Amino acid sequence: MNQELPFVSVVLPVYNSVNFLRASVKSVQEQTYSSWEIILVNDGSTDGSAELAEKLAEEDCRIKTVHQSNSKQGKARNTGIKHAAGEWIAFLDADDLWPPNKLNLQLKKTIQADADLSFTNGYICLNNNMELRELRFGVVDQLYHGEAAVCEFHAQNRIPTSSVLAKKVTLQRVDGFPENLNVQNCEDYLLWVNLLTKGYSLLGISEPLLFYRVHIDSSTSSETKALFPLIEALLEMPGGKTTERNIHLKDVFKKLVFRLNELNQLKTAESFMIRAINEIYVGWENVLLKIAWKSGPGVFIRIFWRVSGGYQKK
Repeated sequence: MNQELPFVSVVLPVYNSVNFLRASVKSVQEQTYSSWEIILVNDGSTDGSAELAEKLAEEDCRIKTVHQSNSKQGKARNTGIKHAAGEWIAFLDADDLWPPNKLNLQLKKTIQADADLSFTNGYICLNNNMELRELRFGVVDQLYHGEAAVCEFHAQNRIPTSSVLAKKVTLQRVDGFPENLNVQNCEDYLLWVNLLTKGYSLLGISEPLLFYRVHIDSSTSSETKALFPLIEALLEMPGGKTTERNIHLKDVFKKLVFRLNELNQLKTAESFMIRAINEIYVGWENVLLKIAWKSGPGVFIRIFWRVSGGYQKK
């Protein structure tokens, strides 16, 4: 089986992950599929991760290290792609884990489906509990392609990045991940939709082949912080202003507005808020919300509540 399948480069960005990096690397080393390399891209770590990465490379000749100044996830993954020798690229974050059959099973299914990229289901491990099995991403067995798939992804990002396996040439043809700093943490979402708009096929695999760690230091642990780049990504989203994209955008903006209001931080995000109102809302909604904003947070929230149809915590 292994001899029939191509060489895989596992791109693993590293930023201040000294407590988790060795375990993530070990989960690759324990793969039943053996034709791989790991590229550790140190993104300006300050906690000893860079030194640990070098030590891991000394211990295993299949591991390479690359160092760069802190430039966030998009740049780190693109750097890894540039240094990759494999025909296929797999992505793994420095705090996530794979089960031993991950690469073997995913490669087989992806090649059989003639897909350009595949992604899998996974377990969401809250509070560093890597034994937790109750929560999953909900990935289903489906081949995504064409305009209908673009609309589906406009409505929701369906891909856990640490589960992704993709053809290197496909990633190169679309210039990889966006490196714009204001979309980081959602740069992957933009790449998936960009691939779909350019005619590539994405395969969902329902088997849970990822253990996704959620902890206080993870980049997605703060909901309010995560909403800003998601809005920026949706504003830049390829594929046009579909109904699905507009609904998603308004829903995310609604969550952000009421989170900021709860934290008494609306005014601290004034420039972002004004730009978002101008880009998300049109006609009478745009005029009304801009007038309300000038009247102060209290008036704005009352008007926004009516325009947006209210808000309920989830």
